[in-house]
Amino acid sequence: MSGSLKVTTFLLRLGIGWLFFYAGWSKVITFFTAAEDWTAAGFLGHLPGPFADFYAPLAGNVLVDYLNAYGLLFVGIALILGILVRWAAFWGIVIMVLYYFASFPAEHSFVVEDHFIYALVLAVLAAVGAGRVWGLDSSIENFGLVKSNPWLLKLLG
Repeated sequence: MSGSLKVTTFLLRLGIGWLFFYAGWSKVITFFTAAEDWTAAGFLGHLPGPFADFYAPLAGNVLVDYLNAYGLLFVGIALILGILVRWAAFWGIVIMVLYYFASFPAEHSFVVEDHFIYALVLAVLAAVGAGRVWGLDSSIENFGLVKSNPWLLKLLG
């Protein structure tokens, strides 16, 4: 990988990592500081579109709220640190696909909207092994346990 591609990959990983981290942190912090916890109930309970019946029962589910908030937070942390980037990218894509279909069709962009683009960025980061570019994945690959288990190397990318 060339120097400019490394810089671009690193900055892209940090940028999308920050988006996920901040989205998660802003929800998690309300669990501890706000008079009322953050919940996805207001959003999920009033969705228009073809998938409303799928999402409506999830509204008000505390597990869904916690999985959403902490999922975003942990995906963001992993991307920022460059640790288990492929694994984090996979779960980030899952979250973005769920968001995508919750807001389908998008009001202003119809098919291609921000969650779709975020999922594509995560797919690119996973494909190029972005955790190896100034991230902890490159250090983890050198551990004896990882070297002796090829399936762990595949997970890291």
